[in-house]
Amino acid sequence: MGRRPRIHYPGAVYHAMARGVDGRDVFIDENDRIRFLSVLERLKRQTQAIIRAYCLMGNHFHLAIEVGPVDLAAIMQRLLTSYSITFNNRHDRAGHLFQARYKAILCNDDSYLIGLIQYIHMNPVRAGFVVHPKEWRWSSYNDYRRSDTDSEISSLHDPVYFDPWSIGKENVRPGLIRSNSESSPSLSDIGASISSQTGISVGELRSGTKRRSVVDAKRLLVNEAVKNGHRLLPISRWLGTTLSAVAHYVGENNLRNYRPDT
Repeated sequence: MGRRPRIHYPGAVYHAMARGVDGRDVFIDENDRIRFLSVLERLKRQTQAIIRAYCLMGNHFHLAIEVGPVDLAAIMQRLLTSYSITFNNRHDRAGHLFQARYKAILCNDDSYLIGLIQYIHMNPVRAGFVVHPKEWRWSSYNDYRRSDTDSEISSLHDPVYFDPWSIGKENVRPGLIRSNSESSPSLSDIGASISSQTGISVGELRSGTKRRSVVDAKRLLVNEAVKNGHRLLPISRWLGTTLSAVAHYVGENNLRNYRPDT
């Protein structure tokens, strides 16, 4: 199992990954995936963890998990052990199912977490399983898009502050997005430009009004800011809105080129 992370505190969010021994599949059919999610749901309740995102592939899985009082090492040990027993019994096999150590990365801020959720949801697209993440049943992507409870996995979804359309790709060329330097217009400059184009005042752009014309103007502003290398978190602060709202405004093409660590 994985080494116990050095940092644990309630509310910490991790990117946890586990892969099958020798790259072998850990999910052979649909029932395996359902059973895994059932184990994960049970552990979520028992440990007071929050599943921010997940994706089940063939020989591995990804989780964005926010821990409560129980640390990640204990959660992962119980998850991998319980599922391994279920898998081995079902497929009449013995021995280890997962590699000796899972991987875990601590998410330091909201902008990193946005990138992580993008990465997790885009896994089946990068693997060539589907063209769009909405076509992959075994991730949290579609849970972000609906409020009904018509799937086996809907109970895993927790309310979060990210929009389902905030998708991106991992293999973005370094430097594709310009850094926010002196050569790039400031957010105030971009705001003034959008105000001039749309007739919506800067004050309205930075207000919480839901009027359609204002929302459309905010969308223009956010996309222009991203094109000029601004990060989502500073944009959300400048607009006085949430990170999820800003992510919602960003078009898919921009998010494919967006690097959260830029």
